[in-house]
Amino acid sequence: MAEMNDYSGPFRPDMKLEDFSKDFLLKLAKHWQWSWMQLDAAWFNQVHDRFGIAPAFECDLSMWLRCAERCNPRYARIAKIPLKNAVDCLKVLQLPLDNTMGALWPTETEIKNEHHVVITVNRCPALEWCEREAPERIVPMCRWLEPQLIDKYKVSRDVSLVPTKLAPRSSPEEIACQWEYVTMYPEKGEARDEEELVDWTTDAPEVDDLTGPYYPNLTHESFSKSFLVKIMNAWQYGWLVMNEGYYFAAEERFGSEVAGELELKAWMTMAEKVNRRYVATASIKLGTVLDSLKLLQLPMDNALGLFPATYEVRDPNHVVVTVAKGKTPEYLEGASPERTPPMYHAGGEPLMERYLVNSNVKIKPLRLPPRDGADTVDCCWELTM
Repeated sequence: MAEMNDYSGPFRPDMKLEDFSKDFLLKLAKHWQWSWMQLDAAWFNQVHDRFGIAPAFECDLSMWLRCAERCNPRYARIAKIPLKNAVDCLKVLQLPLDNTMGALWPTETEIKNEHHVVITVNRCPALEWCEREAPERIVPMCRWLEPQLIDKYKVSRDVSLVPTKLAPRSSPEEIACQWEYVTMYPEKGEARDEEELVDWTTDAPEVDDLTGPYYPNLTHESFSKSFLVKIMNAWQYGWLVMNEGYYFAAEERFGSEVAGELELKAWMTMAEKVNRRYVATASIKLGTVLDSLKLLQLPMDNALGLFPATYEVRDPNHVVVTVAKGKTPEYLEGASPERTPPMYHAGGEPLMERYLVNSNVKIKPLRLPPRDGADTVDCCWELTM
């Protein structure tokens, strides 16, 4: 079957990421980046509005460190990065959703040799927003959270990180921040210089991994389709790590009941902002229940892999969706079963409505957790127009 450039055709219950063209996956990746930052912002704002700025940053740091420890080594393995020197660390920083490529945090790179590099961030959208809207967040974000976070993001413990310039700054013309990476215990022998390590081309060739030279101008377009799909699968795992990182940080400070309330509100806010974007990108017309079900297959927490679903299609506007007891529901239930009531019972229907976008779709839960150990079904929903 030909690769799909959008999802304007019929609903496909057996859809896989690989069925889409690389061009469409690249569009999807941009929405996933947006989603990643929106879920972080939604959680932060829920904690901030209820408990204040200090607890919000404490929870934020706890979540980001959890992501760095659990996700970034996975990216390095997928990309086959050996992590022997400072330049290898720069490759890892190109792979998360909040990466150093493109529009989010574009950087300038000075490679002195393989063991000594300097990274300059000229523009930082987060800093620019704080300068306009919340200057009180700049010091805790830039001087307390970011140094700890970026130190974890580089993965290698054999490379030291020293911030040489941090916000606040006196004017928007100044750089946002600057960081120096130094290999602490380099192997014996002469260090390779920039000419041997770096390819400055602005049109990097398609790559299956990052074992080759360091491309400062690398973009997702330079990933082969198979490499892109592998990274996207890892991003899906990262999405769960981000959410549970916030949940556990909130639970530790405020208890499971409050953490469940914050989690539901954060997801509702994120879904409201994000899921409508998939409609236009995938050319979905939203005329039937089946059209809305396409939107459950496109986010990071989708019905393709993380929450595997089967469908009983009685007609295009009457469908029963059954989510299997897959690895993700099983993990969530085992790690924190107290999250079931707020997310499934209180939040299931309104959250599903936001994911499906079309307010004319009516949702009825047929089965919800908790379940016994022999049960192969996580949950079941009846959708009608």
